[in-house]
Amino acid sequence: MSGIAGILYPSRTDDLRSRVDAMTRSVAHRGPDHQAIWIRDEGHVALGHTLLATTPEAEYENQPLRVLSDRVSITADLRIDNRDSLIRSLRLGDEADKNLTDPYLLAQSYLRWGSNCVDYIVGDYAFAIWDGRNNRLFCARDPMGVKPFYYSKSSTSFAFASETRSLLTLPSVSNRVNRRHVFAFLSGNYGRRDETYFDGLKRLEPGHRMRVSRDLSVSTERYWKPAHSVDRLDHGDDRLYEEEFKEVLEKAVCSSLRSNSRVGVRLSGGLDSSAIASLMANRIDGSPSSIHSFSQVYPSLPEDKRRLADESQYIDAVLEKYQFTSHLSDASELSPLYRLEEIVKIWGQPFNITGQCYSFEVLEEARRHGIKALLDGSEGDAVVGYGYDLFTKLARQNDWEEFAEIASRYSKNCREGGRTYPPEQAFWDHAFDTILGYLRRGDVKKFYRSTTRASKALDIPYHLIFKRAMYWLWPDGWRKKIDAIQGDDLSVVPPERLRKLEIRTEPKSISDGSPLTRRAQYLQKSRMLTEALESTDPIFAAHHTEARHPLYDRRVIKYCLSLPAEQRFRGGWTRSIMRRGLRSELPGKIKHRLGKGYVGVAISHNLRRFETDRLENLVLDDILRPFVDRETVVGLLKHFRRSDQSNFVHTGSLLRLVVLNVWLQKRKRGRLEGPLNPISDLKEH
Repeated sequence: MSGIAGILYPSRTDDLRSRVDAMTRSVAHRGPDHQAIWIRDEGHVALGHTLLATTPEAEYENQPLRVLSDRVSITADLRIDNRDSLIRSLRLGDEADKNLTDPYLLAQSYLRWGSNCVDYIVGDYAFAIWDGRNNRLFCARDPMGVKPFYYSKSSTSFAFASETRSLLTLPSVSNRVNRRHVFAFLSGNYGRRDETYFDGLKRLEPGHRMRVSRDLSVSTERYWKPAHSVDRLDHGDDRLYEEEFKEVLEKAVCSSLRSNSRVGVRLSGGLDSSAIASLMANRIDGSPSSIHSFSQVYPSLPEDKRRLADESQYIDAVLEKYQFTSHLSDASELSPLYRLEEIVKIWGQPFNITGQCYSFEVLEEARRHGIKALLDGSEGDAVVGYGYDLFTKLARQNDWEEFAEIASRYSKNCREGGRTYPPEQAFWDHAFDTILGYLRRGDVKKFYRSTTRASKALDIPYHLIFKRAMYWLWPDGWRKKIDAIQGDDLSVVPPERLRKLEIRTEPKSISDGSPLTRRAQYLQKSRMLTEALESTDPIFAAHHTEARHPLYDRRVIKYCLSLPAEQRFRGGWTRSIMRRGLRSELPGKIKHRLGKGYVGVAISHNLRRFETDRLENLVLDDILRPFVDRETVVGLLKHFRRSDQSNFVHTGSLLRLVVLNVWLQKRKRGRLEGPLNPISDLKEH
């Protein structure tokens, strides 16, 4: 974990030192162990770096790093997870040599492979390299975007940093609001992946590299293209799939354990975090008690809500098997707006509030126990996959008998696990879009044939499929009227404004291509995943802790994308490859778990319990008038007060308004740039 910053001018600039110094100091909280800047003799380019040493080799780092008399100069937020193989490829000798720091390996990789060095590095990174021979900056960001990289380009300069606050210290950078991005946020969508909430600031997209010449010309390209190179495995042997999956995930977890301090794991009780925790226990030196686990529980929620949100029984199953040093936070007593002002100040941009206050509690506890590296399984299901594309595949093949048989097995497993999921729901969730596509393309005959067979196999009335298809084929205006009658038309941003700004909902899946290609495209393009990582990174950084995501390891992604759907959905079990591959590691209660906890239930309940009055003041504040339809906001509040079972989509809309209000107020007072106080002093009074 580090903070990086830098600035490039076409020619010598007298105040270069003061500007890069201010930029670097503004991200000092990301790296308390070392801080330095480098300025090229010509006085037109400068790099800054702050270090949080989280690996044994990082203790020997001295960035910005210069190699071969300024042939290359590097500032990097970097952790390389394939060090051994990279050292062998570079023929650098002793793999245990502490002088072979990760930035040094990056420098040698660049000297050998140029901009293609990113194809050889496995790990999390955001970096900039000044190439003295070619007079240009080379920048890159890891495939999933675990490490952030923001930049600003004008006619007179190019600047970059780990956080927007650093760039906002520059006089050439405006903090003017990017209204398009704000409207996308308020509507529950995500803005363009290269944009931020500030007009003058952009982000380098995950899996992209960038070259910036001395004349400030910029070229950007995607280097990570799994959708273009998905090769389906075809072993014909289930056992071989299971062994390979375990081996590749175990390697990723083992790489993530490289640390100069205690390691921890965020243990939610879900399949992903439990898998990571189980593999950690088997690979750690010494007793599993040296591993600290951090979990949220909800003991005092009402029973009907606790049943949906609390995952204590699954957390306990892992702890019973492995005896970690466990830390449980009672999240049932936390308001969703807990320490909201601090979190907004830390990131400096709006964010979806779900779970952020809980992360704050976890990270404070981790810091108290000397944890610098915290393994996390969040959103890992996007990588491993549930296997629902098997349903899509069968729908396309018009094999509704097999579809119905698998759906029935899945429904039975759900029922035995205490969930209700009738077989016909699999049709609506994972096959209806396929049938609807036939109508949209004008293939009425194929629509009729598929609908008839699906109706018979799954016992779904034909007229119900037809009725729902007509709803989605009707013009937007008609659907809007229907939604208004049903009380679902409560968008705080008028739909016509969204259309005018060309803001579209992010698709849950990509419709074109094979199932494997569609999953790869989702990982490449998902704005939701990028947003989730970027909104948590600064909170981790402020607590001097590095988040590590073994399931985002490039090797794991490549393997999971190559798996046929049948390996991910087998015997009525989603994510079957993980359940089977880790059958001896996972507790039985985890192996047979379907579904996950719904933190939104706790958030809705606690928002009503703790914040009703404050909520109304925040969402009806005049500062929001330029962005929202006030009558709709009043309607949302009425709905929120009226029903204890309010739709979390509506609750989410209100929470986004709250976050936007706090952000706009801080922006108005000029409190989003410059150095961040230590976390212990951050609380505002």
